[in-house]
Amino acid sequence: MNITKENILAKVNSYDILNHYLIPFHKENKLIGGKNISNPFLPEKQDTPSFNIFPAMGTSEWRYNDFATGDSGSCFDLVMKLNNLSFPEALAAINADMNLFLDSNTSTTVSIQSKPIEQVKVISELDKMKPAKRFTITKREYNTHDWEFWEKFKINKQTLDKFNVVALASYSAFNKEGKPYEIKAFGGRLMYAYDNGDWTKIYKPFDEKKYKFQFLGIKETNYIFGWKHLPEKDDLVFITGGEKDVLTLVSNGFNAITLNSETANLQDETAEELKERFKNVIVLYDNDPTGVKQSKHLSSLYKIHRLQLPKIANNGKDISDYFAQDGTIENLQTLIDEALQKPLSEIEEVEKFIYNAVELMELSNVETRYLMEPIFPQKGSAVIAGKPDTGKSQFARQLCIQIALGIKNFIGFEINPIHNKAIYIATEDNLEATRFLLGKQMYGLGEKAKENLRFMFADTMEQDEILSQLEAALIEQPADLVVVDSFGDIFKGGDTNNNMAMRNTVKTFDKIAKHHNCLILFVHHINKGAYRVAPGQEHIQGGAGLVQKVRLAIQLSEGEGNIRYFTVVKGNYCPKEYKQNSLELHFSEENFLFTTEGKLIPTSELGTQPEFKGKEEKYNELEEIANTIFGDKLVNYGTFVKEYGIITGKSVATAKRAISNLKKLEIIVESNGVYRLNKNSDEQTLEDNPFGDDDNDIAF
Repeated sequence: MNITKENILAKVNSYDILNHYLIPFHKENKLIGGKNISNPFLPEKQDTPSFNIFPAMGTSEWRYNDFATGDSGSCFDLVMKLNNLSFPEALAAINADMNLFLDSNTSTTVSIQSKPIEQVKVISELDKMKPAKRFTITKREYNTHDWEFWEKFKINKQTLDKFNVVALASYSAFNKEGKPYEIKAFGGRLMYAYDNGDWTKIYKPFDEKKYKFQFLGIKETNYIFGWKHLPEKDDLVFITGGEKDVLTLVSNGFNAITLNSETANLQDETAEELKERFKNVIVLYDNDPTGVKQSKHLSSLYKIHRLQLPKIANNGKDISDYFAQDGTIENLQTLIDEALQKPLSEIEEVEKFIYNAVELMELSNVETRYLMEPIFPQKGSAVIAGKPDTGKSQFARQLCIQIALGIKNFIGFEINPIHNKAIYIATEDNLEATRFLLGKQMYGLGEKAKENLRFMFADTMEQDEILSQLEAALIEQPADLVVVDSFGDIFKGGDTNNNMAMRNTVKTFDKIAKHHNCLILFVHHINKGAYRVAPGQEHIQGGAGLVQKVRLAIQLSEGEGNIRYFTVVKGNYCPKEYKQNSLELHFSEENFLFTTEGKLIPTSELGTQPEFKGKEEKYNELEEIANTIFGDKLVNYGTFVKEYGIITGKSVATAKRAISNLKKLEIIVESNGVYRLNKNSDEQTLEDNPFGDDDNDIAF
């Protein structure tokens, strides 16, 4: 394929091109459409950013806006203007810079703004080698931009020279098909090489992750950066996450090495040699899920210390970011001292999955720890389910609040948290509704909000993003309880009757719960057909696939007035009295809090409980709410949902059902996307009720 506009856009979209070239001008990993960034065409940093990108109306194309000049253009216009290139030169530049490997049909070359000082053949007998093994690098002198980059991480020139880190004007090699290509540092782009002579590792710090690193030549087996610079004997050495981290630590007076990646295996002989040469070996990986997991693994496997950095500003995660955000050697030394104080004998063992019979019988009996004695375990996954508007969310939120406040009793059970911290993931209720409900419950408890209760609003997130954000939050600050409200919104699998998909979803969250020693509680629904029968695990949506994978399943059911029943439908370690009987609770409509007098009701009797709210009562409640919200005014959908939540304390999902029922009952009418009271609604009778005999479908 030749280098044309059409062929380029067939391999990479316009958004990715814009994002790639604008990375030096913003602090985000990804540009956000419509969000202003520093203007790349102005010589000085602006107090007010005046540049953004946007999707062109009715097309898949992304374009840029320059508000300082009024200019607007395509991704190709940007590359041309940014680097003073012609259109063919811009096409050639994008092809090379983004590794598209399109065939050049012209002799077009792209000028380089950095002066090359030497071109080095770094592999001997170049012509005798296979094309895929050949490469050249063209070095250049360090400039002001280079020093600004390295000095930000407290990396000095002496260390760069010691480790042979060179600045590049360009490099060339062969792709997998044996075709030559060249990557050039035009437009002030920063490119470096960790030059090892017969092979090299390319580092492009401001490129997207997949383009940031590249090996040229034949990398040595069991590559360890920094190994040859270690002293024969010393007090301390770090195993850290990357080459830049090694350079940072060495520049600040420490010994350090890095493997090829955080997930690379440390050879047994290497670990033993390090322990012989150094009094202390410390694993210092990135403060992210992968880094934490792998550092724990190495620490446990080789009985070496580990150090986990505290939260770093601006989403920093490694030791280089630590120093870039004004971290000091003195504070790092304090962290080192704290890490070394933990005896190696107390390092937790690598999780074991296979035991022989002798090992199994010799294991000591470990007493189960409970978050809420003796119902909720300290770690693992659980579910609380019920029909709409039984108070499931309020129950889960109250438990979070009381954990965060240090209140040791909830519905008659003792709470035994480790951290006194909780996280509430809301997928239905928005920020305003949650703030209102939280305020009600906090006021009812006579307490003020505390920082150790955190909320994640995930109504627009996919499961993978929720998992990633949750991992990051738990790394930043551990928690005893994580509530996911609701399970249906995070379920990845479509059909809730798909047992395998259900099990996999629970399994994914369960791993996080066990890794971070916390309980994840899912808020969920029961099947409509089970509204009037006694509680049972078979009534929970998702059936066996969900219930089999959680450690605990609770059903919350409705009684007369403000009575609710708390039933353990699955709990392997719960006392029989709570599996055969249901705890009677009182739910306050005023402050949305649960209390109890400790009365137990045989669970089998709950199936005979009458329906306490009939059609007439529900109709009257809906009509009263509608009169309050609408009056004589027109109301759009968003306003209704917001005001409904404030009035009732109910979820967004319930508000959606309510407005649907109001239309069906002809209490309100819709016109052009807005709603108003139906002045003729008095003529509607309950005999005309579109819900038939199942009044449970009416939300209120």
